[in-house]
Amino acid sequence: MQDPWESLSFDSILTQTENVTGLKLSNLVVQRNSYINRVYELSVKNSEQKLIVKFYRPGRWTSPMIQEEHSFLFQLLDAELPVIAPIHFNEKTLFSFENINFAIFEKKGGRAIDELSKESWNLAGRLLGRIHLIGKTIHNSKRVIWSPEKTTNKTLKFLIENNFVPPAYVAPLNTVNNFFMQMSANLFKNEHLHLIHGDCHLGNLIHRPGEGMYIVDFDDMCVGPAVQDLWMLLPGKPEQCEQEINWFLEGYEVFNEFNIGSLQLIPMLKVMRMIHFAGWCALQSNDLSFKKHFPDWGSTQYWNQLIREIQENVYSSEE
Repeated sequence: MQDPWESLSFDSILTQTENVTGLKLSNLVVQRNSYINRVYELSVKNSEQKLIVKFYRPGRWTSPMIQEEHSFLFQLLDAELPVIAPIHFNEKTLFSFENINFAIFEKKGGRAIDELSKESWNLAGRLLGRIHLIGKTIHNSKRVIWSPEKTTNKTLKFLIENNFVPPAYVAPLNTVNNFFMQMSANLFKNEHLHLIHGDCHLGNLIHRPGEGMYIVDFDDMCVGPAVQDLWMLLPGKPEQCEQEINWFLEGYEVFNEFNIGSLQLIPMLKVMRMIHFAGWCALQSNDLSFKKHFPDWGSTQYWNQLIREIQENVYSSEE
């Protein structure tokens, strides 16, 4: 029996989008870059209007988790923050086709930001400071809790129990993870966790002419420490980026407090992301296009390099 996710066709994408929107679309379907989801650009017939339809990977997020993402985006919009929320149709933003959730967005073009200037560091700080301020008001979130105890151990267990890790690498991986858990427990102990973007890197910041900086792609929104939304923007190690951090904090602290001591979490957050990425790869390793994009994933060379990088971050943070 064919997997609906793998057999998602342009015809079904057009049909489902027309059924939801009531609009007549042209036959032009442009697939956009997205490693996890399926994202397509569609054109409304006899119009310049364009839509983005996002099909969420089954098993990655539950419907309530996606609904929470949408709800948070509308809260941010109500606060006049530059984000892109899904479009309501019949008072709904989340739809389903063969058990695949999807949402529809207005296409908003923008220029990728390759490097942050002093002004844009400050702007990013103000933007994230306001997002985090609203995130602190959300309680009982259904999103992932971004802490080693809640996420990293679970991912590692999944990788080992499902035989993604070669037997010779299980012991070294467990050894360094045990040390990582001990170190991170002390660092995370007093850290306040709240709703954050979760995947804030330069690829998720765009500049829209006449409007300024937008932050996009809240798929990995989670409950985590504020510093998670800073470290992936840094062009190097924290000690090499004092100026950039100061520019960011100048903006952030206009609206929100930032625990400067949380910069110590960055090596731990890097390790968490490495293991999280390995788990993400494992979940889609059977996809037809996966091996094309990640031909070396799962090899002994891959696991050897991953363990070495984890060791470098964990043991260097002890010094």
